[in-house]
Amino acid sequence: MAAGHSKAPDNPAVVVITGAGSGIGAALANVYAAPGVTLGLIGRDETKLHRVAAECRAKGATAEIRVADVTTPHIEEVLRAFDAAHPIDLLIANAGMTSGVSAADGLEPRDAAIRTAETNFMGALRTIAPVAERMAARGRGQIAGIGSLAALAPLPYSPAYSASKAGLETYVLALRYLLAPKGVRLNVVTLGYVETDMSRRLSGPKPFLTTPAKTAIMIRSGLERNRARITHPVVFAIGIRCLNILPEWLVRLILPAFAFTISS
Repeated sequence: MAAGHSKAPDNPAVVVITGAGSGIGAALANVYAAPGVTLGLIGRDETKLHRVAAECRAKGATAEIRVADVTTPHIEEVLRAFDAAHPIDLLIANAGMTSGVSAADGLEPRDAAIRTAETNFMGALRTIAPVAERMAARGRGQIAGIGSLAALAPLPYSPAYSASKAGLETYVLALRYLLAPKGVRLNVVTLGYVETDMSRRLSGPKPFLTTPAKTAIMIRSGLERNRARITHPVVFAIGIRCLNILPEWLVRLILPAFAFTISS
């Protein structure tokens, strides 16, 4: 019997993380690293993955790396093969990218918008769907999708990012209700600004900016409680949600306070 079968849900023995080479993904790997834990670290940069794997092994974990791009069918093959060898207790679909308007012309570059949509939504679907099927067959498991507060309202400064994260949130929550009777837990993590390479590309205000390490601890706590939405910061989320109910003339006055552009 696989080690993960004997573990309590809040102590997963096999954890797989996409986008594990840096930022939130690397921080999550370190949070879950412990003796008896097998980590599957997936990303596009092999050098970064080796560095994170070394950190996790120093904490007593077994860490295996897989180089894969979530936007290609190869990710599905990688996940099925890993799950066949090590039945996954927890999958964290963390790989993502951002896009936004250019400082040069105030428009969102078309190619960047397409890549963002393919990575954040289709990439998440390619990651989650094959593992969800196998977990449902086993009658256990947990899947988390790393989303964004940008999903809560249509933000004109990052149209494709906002839309792709909204799609991810809807997909994960729909699967939560679908798969709960089969013993599979799904959770969406709705985050504000985190100090990562991605956020450093943004030029503009970053209220409630926090670190990947603090974020990873918060995410693990929320997953252990099986919260449908794990949100940080809550006050910022409430403010963004209010944009959906305010009159449009007022929204147009408020939005410039959160304006940003993105560097290439």
